[in-house]
Order: sequence, then C-alpha cells, then structure tokens
Amino acid sequence: MLVDDFFKRHGLPLENKTLVVATSGGPDSMALLDMLEELQSQYHLAIIAAHLDHQLRADSARESEVIAAYCRDKPIKVVNGLWPTALHPQKGVEAAAREYRYHFLVQVMQENNADYLLTAHHCDDLLENILLKFIRSGNPSEMNSLQAVTKMKDRTLLRPFLSLEKETLLKYDQEKQIPYVIDETNNEDDVLRNRLRHHLVPLLKQENPQIGQNALRFTNQLNLIDSLVELEFSQLGQPENFLGIAYRIKTSRLASLSKKQQLLYWQYFIWQKFHIRVNEHLGEFNLITYQAYFYLYQNNLPPQEKLHHVSVGQKFGFNNRHCLITTRPCTSGKLVGRFYAPASAALVVGSLTPGTRLELISGQHVKSKKKFAAKGIPNVLRPYCLAVLADEVPVFVEKTYVKQNKRTELQQYYLYDNI
Repeated sequence: MLVDDFFKRHGLPLENKTLVVATSGGPDSMALLDMLEELQSQYHLAIIAAHLDHQLRADSARESEVIAAYCRDKPIKVVNGLWPTALHPQKGVEAAAREYRYHFLVQVMQENNADYLLTAHHCDDLLENILLKFIRSGNPSEMNSLQAVTKMKDRTLLRPFLSLEKETLLKYDQEKQIPYVIDETNNEDDVLRNRLRHHLVPLLKQENPQIGQNALRFTNQLNLIDSLVELEFSQLGQPENFLGIAYRIKTSRLASLSKKQQLLYWQYFIWQKFHIRVNEHLGEFNLITYQAYFYLYQNNLPPQEKLHHVSVGQKFGFNNRHCLITTRPCTSGKLVGRFYAPASAALVVGSLTPGTRLELISGQHVKSKKKFAAKGIPNVLRPYCLAVLADEVPVFVEKTYVKQNKRTELQQYYLYDNI
C-alpha cells in the first residue's frame, strides 16, 4: 500500500491517529481518501474528509455530492465549508483561495484534535511548483515549498504522493472505479499554472519522461542543503522572543556572516518560525539594528495600549498577553519582574508615555528614552514594554527599569505573564 509505505518510510506513527484529508472531489484527493480508507480498520484510524466549496463555479456543489456519496457507507466523517463570495477578491483569486482553504483545514484539525493533515499533491504538482516559483522569483527556498512532511506547530502536514505522477493516480481511480469530479476551469489558460500544465510541462516530458523524478531529486537535494544550513545557523544561536512581538539577537552573534548570509539567516528563521517564505525585502517583516542588537518584527504591530487601573490579583491584557500582579509568588505563568510600592497604592498599567521621567537610586530623575536606549530597545518597540505606575509614579518598565526603593514599609509585588 502506497500510503502505508509513506508513513513507514518517514517513521510516522499511524496507529489510532486522526487524519484530516483535504478532499476536493478531484481524482487525486479521492484516490488518497480511498487508500486511507483501506487502512482504516488495520490502524484504527479516524478519517475526516474536509471539503471547502470555493463557489468559483456554478457546478461547484457537485464536488460535495460526490464526496458525500463515496463516504455515505464508510466510517469517514465529512466536514464541508464555504468560501463566501463576498470574500472573493477582484485579483489574486488563486492565492486568496489557497489562504482561505488553509485556514479552513487548520480549523478542522483543531476542532477534531487531528494528528495529521494530508493533501494529494503529486509529482506533477511538484514540477509545476518549481517552474512557477522559478519564473516568479527564482528563489530556491520558494521553489522548495512543497515538502513531503511539514511541521505546523504541534501538528503535521503530509503529502504522501509527491513521488507519484498524476497518471498513476488516474489509473488507480479507474481500476477501483472511484468517482471524482473534473474541474473544468483547469482546462483554461487564464492562470500561469494552467499554462505551464498545458503547454510547457508536456514539452518537457517529451524531452525527458522522467522529469518529474528530476523535480523530486531537486527537492531532496535542496532539503539536504537546508539541513546543512540549519546545522550552521543553529551554532550561531536563535533570536530570543522579545515582548511577544519581536525577535532579537546580538549583532556580534552574526558578525562572522556576510550581509547576504545574514539575509539568508533571517529568511531561514522566518520560515522556521512563521512558515512564510520571503524574498530579500523580507516581505511583511522589518529588520533593524539598534544598540548592538538585530530586531525582527512584523509590519502590523498592535496599537499602543493606554494606561489603565488594575487590581492586585486581577488578570489584565496587554498586547495579546495575559498578565497578573500579585503580592506573593505564583506557581504558574512567567515572572516578568518584581517591584516595590505602598500596599495601598493605586496601580496603573500600560504603555509608558513618551517623555516620562524615571527616578534613579540617587533621587535624581532621567528621561525614559535614556533608559530604553541603555537597554538597547528601539523606539518602535518601546510602547510594548509593559509599564506599572503606583500612585502615578513609574515603578517598573519591562526590560528597562525598576524603581530602586525597597523600604521595609513598602509591599513587594510580582508581575506575571502567560497566566
């Protein structure tokens, strides 16, 4: 069994697993669904056929009907979704559809606590993807985006058909008499992928019928190179999570790399952390250097949090973080810091107002920007350092400042995150 061999070859456990199968109703995904169904009783599998109707064709409901008919007398759960026509963009429909479909499939996985998500991408898809990305960017990392096994946080995306050609899957469907739907829009030449499929790929196959296997060999070779890059970069260290919105690493850690190698380091990090391929401009990310640190953050930073009152023991939010101030240590959460203030003080939290002056141990005051600069925190990230004011006096600024006043009559407070 082809799929069974795939799991064994990659050392992936299959017993008692829950599988979500991206099922379009086409010949490829129906073949995958059938192969898994044959393994269902042997491995005690829970199989979920997840189908998203993109509503891009008048007859798109036919796909749902074919899937339902196939699964009707089988222990396969069917989950259907719709891509609302109101969300269809005027341009870039293919990319928007792919993004919406991905979110739908991840949601199905989460709701069913699934172990694996499987798609029916095959060798011809792999070749088309390499050609498509070669034309659009020429970036090897983008050309290598279709992987047999991809980790998605605590879940796994699998493509067990990458070594098989579409012709093999069509033959399987015919022999097993498995119904499927042909998407007639694939016969049009309105998108680049279809033009490659109809005109360039057949020409290449005339030159070399094994070109699909060459595409697979190309991917495997890039994977080997990537593993060597990962080994090299792992020795340099990983950027630390900074305030939950950025990542930073000392510039000295990357000093041995050239500018182009540093760019590759960050491209590789973004791929590993966010599963996003970016070009030399880093896409939606910004990379800056400040006070001996590299900082990486996404363009769409959350709005600055206004100062507001909190009570001791009351959970509060700060930039999508869940925080808590207590008067005694907690067994859960991450300790952000400690500070002293009167037991009866009115506590206010939020982003520190620019120009605020902070009291030094000598009794003198200094502008907050000098403290931020001394700690190597750039302007753009300063509003995301959680500040605590007691009776309108700053007593704590995350990663930056703690008021050095520890008189015995003062109460010690603890600030926690991830509560």
